[in-house]
Amino acid sequence: MPTQALEKWNEKALREKKLLSAGEEPPHRLKDARQRTAARALAGFFALMLLLTLLSRAADGLTVAQVETAQAKTGILTQRVTVDGTIEAQGDLPLTLPGGIQVLRVAVKKGDRVQVGDVLLELDQEGLEASLKKLRNDLKVLDLRIEAAGQGNTSGSTDALLSARENEENARSSLALAEQALKNAEEDHERLLQSRETAQARSAEDTAQARADVEKAEAELKKAEVKAKEELEKAAKEKADAARESLKELEESASEEKGAAQEVLDSARQGQSSAGDAYWNAIEARERADRLVKEAQEALDRLLEEETPNEEAVAAAQAALSQAQSVQLQIESSLGSLGAANDNANQELKRARESLNKVNEKWEKSLGKARETLEKAEAELSQVQAKTDMSEEPLVVSAQSALDSARRALQSAERMEEDAKSSTEDQLRSSLRAVESARQNVESAERSLESAGRGVESARRQQENERKNDESARRQAEIERLGYLSQKEELLETIAALEEAAAAGGVVTAPIGGTVLSILEEPGKTQEGARVALLSRSDLGFQFEGKLGEKEAGKLSVGDEGTLSYQQEGKRREVKAVVSGIGMADGEGQARITVRLEGSYPIGASASLELTKRSRQYDTCLPVSALRGEGGDYFVLVMEETDTVLGKEQTAVKVPVELLERDSKLAAVEAGMLQRGDKVIVSSSKPIDKGDRVREAG
Repeated sequence: MPTQALEKWNEKALREKKLLSAGEEPPHRLKDARQRTAARALAGFFALMLLLTLLSRAADGLTVAQVETAQAKTGILTQRVTVDGTIEAQGDLPLTLPGGIQVLRVAVKKGDRVQVGDVLLELDQEGLEASLKKLRNDLKVLDLRIEAAGQGNTSGSTDALLSARENEENARSSLALAEQALKNAEEDHERLLQSRETAQARSAEDTAQARADVEKAEAELKKAEVKAKEELEKAAKEKADAARESLKELEESASEEKGAAQEVLDSARQGQSSAGDAYWNAIEARERADRLVKEAQEALDRLLEEETPNEEAVAAAQAALSQAQSVQLQIESSLGSLGAANDNANQELKRARESLNKVNEKWEKSLGKARETLEKAEAELSQVQAKTDMSEEPLVVSAQSALDSARRALQSAERMEEDAKSSTEDQLRSSLRAVESARQNVESAERSLESAGRGVESARRQQENERKNDESARRQAEIERLGYLSQKEELLETIAALEEAAAAGGVVTAPIGGTVLSILEEPGKTQEGARVALLSRSDLGFQFEGKLGEKEAGKLSVGDEGTLSYQQEGKRREVKAVVSGIGMADGEGQARITVRLEGSYPIGASASLELTKRSRQYDTCLPVSALRGEGGDYFVLVMEETDTVLGKEQTAVKVPVELLERDSKLAAVEAGMLQRGDKVIVSSSKPIDKGDRVREAG
């Protein structure tokens, strides 16, 4: 508004105020009656439009989905596991055999009384040896697991905390710059009132400073790209080196085992060659002996055919014949053993060849997988080395954000400099806008600093959780080690029993005296994990035995507490129970769960063991109903307030999350972009999706 018109308007308003204070009514601005009527009609029109707008918003509000919300909080999840099984007398001794062993004879039947050493079963010796070999291999694997559990400690990384602190420092620097910019803008406005030239000079200085900030941010962005590339290459190189070292170790092991198998084959070849030579030399000796016997017989026959045989010659011929026949018998008697030795040497050679072939095949597969792993790691390293786009790396994203902020500041400074060249009134308006913009930048920088502070606190909590988790992991590793030791004890008992049976020629005898509660009904192959016999002596208490899938059993530990339910005399009974043993998974992927019981229980009764496992404490937990799936990924909907032409509205915004663990009520998630105070939608009056308008249920 021009200065002269503004002064006239102020004078007129002052006169009207004086008349009103004196009790007089100032003359109506609209002196014409038609003007007054038109003004009243226009006012009525606007009032009607306001009423219709309010009615429209009220009707629209009735169609908006009502939602219930919850905020993320820390929590502990509870997993419940149920194991079905039976109650057996702890004194009853079950006899189990690995699957695939041929039972040749069942020596007793159900109900028989046996003493220690009585024969129960006769087994196929070859199958027994094969099972022993497999169990010894299982024992080696179990020893490796025990060793690994004994070293079970993890180390957390502080990268997240350092990054969060760096973000906080950057935010603090940005706030300082924003506060300085606000101060500069206010000073510019004051000086602009005094001197246009001074304002122009200050604006030029601000532009130069902003341009320097942009140049600095660009340099920082380049450094961040280089550093991000170096970190990616370092991680990929370490992975490739580890794969290369693993392949080298496998190649050395393969060479050793192949060399041993080759030595066995060479020894077998030498043995076969010696046995073959002896056998065929004996064949030739027998043929020579046969010719000598024939020649001696013919000489004797010729002497006997003479008219007056010479008795001395005949006696000499008969002696020669007897001697030749004696040699023939000696050779004939040794020929059988030499032939058998030759056959055995051939079999040994065949087995040595087959063993070498199996060793070669086994290591070819293992080495092939190791080479594939190395090739994949080297390919990933090559991809990283060839990668030029670092825009998605955290360091680069942070540096790019700083550069964008600096460019926006430069753009604002350049606009201020341009505005400084305009008229005085334009300069004032521009200066006021700059002050307001700088104030908003300060508020934004304060919010960014507050957000960065929350990030630091979250990183500290994460680091603390990692330290707690390290201790928990060590405790869990120790529990698992004890479980493995229990499994090893059972495995050693099984191996000892089979070794005893193998030493006895495949005979399984009773280890205790007692009654045969059950036994195989007829000969045949054993089933994996199946009980072949049960000997009873109910003087050592009772225990519960059940089976659970390998994956679920892996979550349990010796010492876990629960409730055991069973039926006795028509009544349902419950007792507290503690897991005393967790066996290895059988061929069907089922692990045996054992609970020792005190008191008297019905033998063979069906029972159910319910166990409750509590997870570690998670920082971010939500009701399960808040979790939504999309193509295998998870997200939640968060209420967010937005400004529209009709006022403030609430809309549903999609926020991705990573699911860590869940139970029937809560889901633990990696928060990502989810903030602690966000209102997460857990239910709604009708189906909603991202972008839909919503209102919180009152």
